[in-house]
Amino acid sequence: MAHDMDFQLVKWLTSNGPNAVAVVGGSATPYLSLQEIVSLSSDPETTKAAFDIMNRTLSLTEGGPTLQKTIAEIYDQSRSNIEARNVIVTNAATGANHVVQRSLLKAGDHVICQYPIYGPLLDEPKDIGCEMSYLRLDPADNWSLDLEQLKALIKPGKTKMLILNNPANPTGTHLSTELQREIIQIAKQHDIVIHCDEIFRPLFHTDETPASMIEHADLDYDKVVTTSSLSKAYGLSGVRLGWIATRSQRLMDEFTHYRMFTCQFVSTIDEAIATEVLSSRCRPAILQKHFSMAKANLDLVQSFIDEHSEQCEWVRPTAGSVGFVKFKNHRTGQPVDDIEFCKRLMDSKKVLMAPASSCFDLGDRKGEFEGRTRMHFTVETDTGKKALTLLGEFLDEEKDRMQ
Repeated sequence: MAHDMDFQLVKWLTSNGPNAVAVVGGSATPYLSLQEIVSLSSDPETTKAAFDIMNRTLSLTEGGPTLQKTIAEIYDQSRSNIEARNVIVTNAATGANHVVQRSLLKAGDHVICQYPIYGPLLDEPKDIGCEMSYLRLDPADNWSLDLEQLKALIKPGKTKMLILNNPANPTGTHLSTELQREIIQIAKQHDIVIHCDEIFRPLFHTDETPASMIEHADLDYDKVVTTSSLSKAYGLSGVRLGWIATRSQRLMDEFTHYRMFTCQFVSTIDEAIATEVLSSRCRPAILQKHFSMAKANLDLVQSFIDEHSEQCEWVRPTAGSVGFVKFKNHRTGQPVDDIEFCKRLMDSKKVLMAPASSCFDLGDRKGEFEGRTRMHFTVETDTGKKALTLLGEFLDEEKDRMQ
């Protein structure tokens, strides 16, 4: 089968990353070693014993029962009704998203996809041959999602799936609990499957933690599917483990059947690590470490943007680990060429950011994301400070160049 998908974001990061002194174009929290996880545990001896991963047998297609139960317990049981049997363990979130879309979609299906969004979430259905419509977030209104636009995009009897990313990559925004409920009610009216990638959950930077899309069992609609993994909030990209959660037994059967013919099951080594990381011994301390880092770094970036407001702006992220920064000409206020900007920044200062025009833009509206870059703020604080110092020097040089 010929594939049209062209993953520009990964190509950009992997081709430039080895030569960068400060990478702020990614999206994960800093990698944790097993030793660091043990040190963060409330019961280090038990955690250390859990990482004795010798003599492991094969797992099951849906994942080991202990891990399934541990994942189910992440969700608010009173609102989600999610149990171990409602979870399928997958090969990272990439595998989870692939299973959901490949098992449920076929050529000709109509799909609505939030936009901008992490590339593969829209590239996969395009590759399948689906008819695509894009639910554009509004930059003039803090990247908000418009329910009237959603309703207008629905093709009754034909729209099969609504794809969401919450918290959102690359905008760093999120859907409130109330908005989620309205979206579910709209989907229910038209029998549309909601696929919500929640890989950045629960990294929220507001006083309240919104519900997961799966935590609305009282609305009596089971065609809601969430996916996630250990990569972003937990700092374990190298542990290639993700999951699918849904209350629908029919959808669970579809996913399990598809996995039987693909990856079939996850490494039990990864399962052992994931089970301990998500346990009550380790999960709270890991998340607190990353919450604290995110808050400190967000404040640093905000101060930088305030100081350089003639040349850059953003909607301050409310969730996740990235923000969508717009760079502009200090004299005219017009957006810069973000691809050339990022190339010059990399060549001059070895700071790596991700240009939106090549990494996130569909190309159907010329210049839609011109000037925008994805900036990663859940990096080690020293890395973030170095990146901002070098970026500041670069912006000063850009001012001189534009005189």
